[in-house]
Amino acid sequence: MLTNSTQAFLKKNTIVISGINVTNSGILSIMTDCLTELVAYSKDKDIRIIALVHSKSLFTIPNIEYIEFPKSKKSWFNRMYYEYFYFKKLSKELDANIWFSIQDLSPYVVSKKKFVYCHNPSPFYKPTLHDWLYGFRISFFAWFYKYAYRYNIQSNTAVFVQQQWIKNQFENWYHIPNIKVMHPETQIAVERTKVTLHPEKINLFYPSFPRMFKNMEYLCEAILLLPTDVREKINIYITISGNENSYAKKIVSNYQKHSQFQFIGALDRATVSGYYNEMDALVFPSKLETWGLPLTETKEYHKPIFVSDLPYAHETVGNYDKVCFIDLNNPNDLAQKIQLFAEEKLTYSTTYESKQPDFVGWKPLFDFIVNE
Repeated sequence: MLTNSTQAFLKKNTIVISGINVTNSGILSIMTDCLTELVAYSKDKDIRIIALVHSKSLFTIPNIEYIEFPKSKKSWFNRMYYEYFYFKKLSKELDANIWFSIQDLSPYVVSKKKFVYCHNPSPFYKPTLHDWLYGFRISFFAWFYKYAYRYNIQSNTAVFVQQQWIKNQFENWYHIPNIKVMHPETQIAVERTKVTLHPEKINLFYPSFPRMFKNMEYLCEAILLLPTDVREKINIYITISGNENSYAKKIVSNYQKHSQFQFIGALDRATVSGYYNEMDALVFPSKLETWGLPLTETKEYHKPIFVSDLPYAHETVGNYDKVCFIDLNNPNDLAQKIQLFAEEKLTYSTTYESKQPDFVGWKPLFDFIVNE
């Protein structure tokens, strides 16, 4: 049986990182980086780390106690049950001083300090009829997440978002004063996989999971608008296979007959880094992001970027000398700019330095949640 002093020690120094629905895409990278950085941060600090995960097999980070929830993704009922019923009981058993939900929802838990990281951009997307037809799930969550975020959000010690414009929107929607902006640090793999691209082509790269707001059809249509002689010089590598969902299937079906489009499927982070190193430019026509990590990563390689002329992109790109903002209402705008790029005549856009965030990277955020 634990003594009172031991119980007090555990409560003061135990941090729970909750991400039971994290299985793939960018949020898996975020949680992996969070846990990796937290282990390094906890060295010599007597911090006990407990991670609530969908599957232990997704993580190889040592010095963490993993608790699995393999049924968490079988249905939203399961997710709601864990977040709003079971976690209250579990939080009492774990006796954690800090509970950090890294995937959007604010659970009912008993903990001195509670934090939530809101990364899903769905609430800010306004789906069209086309979106509802080809991406019903995404369109539904665009509506649903605005209200899911709201539920119990006032209970948090602080709410973390990635950009100032999201903070402004949250303040308007939820009337909460405790929102902090955290810009992620670059997550380039230290060891990158060697990638060989066509040496006589202009190799463009769009790393993204196929969701409707990723706007892949805009990019494909822009490429097809290029004059034939320019189009034949282009290879565009897109990280979908067509098997992910109905949207991906539609994109691949419509454009795979054109040799310019290389549908290469999902890549691990080391291979993505290899593409950054070898590509001629990143093309990123997404309509909506909470950050847009490929933009930050591409800047590390000092490669050109074609990106949506939207607030998220301006804030992420910041002050950068090789960016070209594109009009998402006009694919011909992107086509013209790619042609100028191919002819080495492109003039890059003017950028600005965005407002400083509360934190850059995980270490200052951990200082905040431990000492707040």
